[in-house]
Amino acid sequence: MVRLSSSTAIWVVALVGLTACTKKVVETSITPVPGTAVTAQLDAPREGPAGALNGRAAVEAFLTAVRAQDLRGMSAVWGNEKGPTADRIKRDELEKRLIAIQCYLSHDKWAFAEERARLITGGRQEYIVDLRQQQLSGRTKFTVVAGQAGRWFVEDIDVLSLKDFCR
Repeated sequence: MVRLSSSTAIWVVALVGLTACTKKVVETSITPVPGTAVTAQLDAPREGPAGALNGRAAVEAFLTAVRAQDLRGMSAVWGNEKGPTADRIKRDELEKRLIAIQCYLSHDKWAFAEERARLITGGRQEYIVDLRQQQLSGRTKFTVVAGQAGRWFVEDIDVLSLKDFCR
């Protein structure tokens, strides 16, 4: 049995879903196509510090960016204790991962299912979030962690629970 780290598992699931997202782009134009002018926003310099002031704000910023199809906004709060993922991987890989994640998290409405975060190992926090996309609804988990300079980042998202959102 092969065990994957959570970030590797997200990447594997994202790759599987990327084909579905690409089809969705052609049909509905909800998600940007890699390499388009929309994704060129990743080339723009980041405004302000990466991360968020706290874990809840990181989840809020990430979901707000997903809804706005703002890959730069998503990349600013996606990372781990080392800082933003965008600072550690190639731009084309970052773009593909963000587009796949955006496909799974595409929503009309969202809300925290619980007011407080669940504390998990290593100082991480877990937020339970309910998403609605037209007639679909789903619940997922966001894991956040404090990074550089005390800024918080979305480290992991349970996208498997939202597989029907990305078709």
